[in-house]
Amino acid sequence: MRHTPSRTRMIMLFAGVLAAVTACSGTGTPSASGSATASTSSAPSASVAATPTDLAGNTRAVCERIRSIAADGAAQFSRKLADAVAAAQNGGAAADSAVKEVKDLLSRWSADLRSQASGALDPQLKAALTTEADAFDRAAARITEPKDLQTAGSLLTSSEVTQAGQSIQQACGTYWTS
Repeated sequence: MRHTPSRTRMIMLFAGVLAAVTACSGTGTPSASGSATASTSSAPSASVAATPTDLAGNTRAVCERIRSIAADGAAQFSRKLADAVAAAQNGGAAADSAVKEVKDLLSRWSADLRSQASGALDPQLKAALTTEADAFDRAAARITEPKDLQTAGSLLTSSEVTQAGQSIQQACGTYWTS
């Protein structure tokens, strides 16, 4: 089967995005051992479970939810981006819709991070979550037209998202790996 250059680029992009997001240990920070888990929901979602009021218990609960939100978000992002890139090649309304869907996913991911930040008692964790939410909002803002989808996967491995993810991991400490 002969591939056109644009189809080949799409396949390479998807493979790169999939490799990047499935290597995430949580918040966009690449990890040698992390993995993204598929979710049946259409967007990452913050848990509404009660959060303990003691600092250690609260930090552990928030960090566990963040790991889940990040893994689900990464899996969904890779699927949505592959679909969006394919739709963008067709142009027209499908391409515009694809841009909107990717932006919406990043915005929901950001909202989930902000939700967890609002419940975090540790000021360092709260700040790190807010910083990463801001990074996702800026990433979504950078996707304005179908051609932007070609490089959207690199947004999750940008230095801004990576540094924010490292700050979250530091704030979570041992709760990140437990």
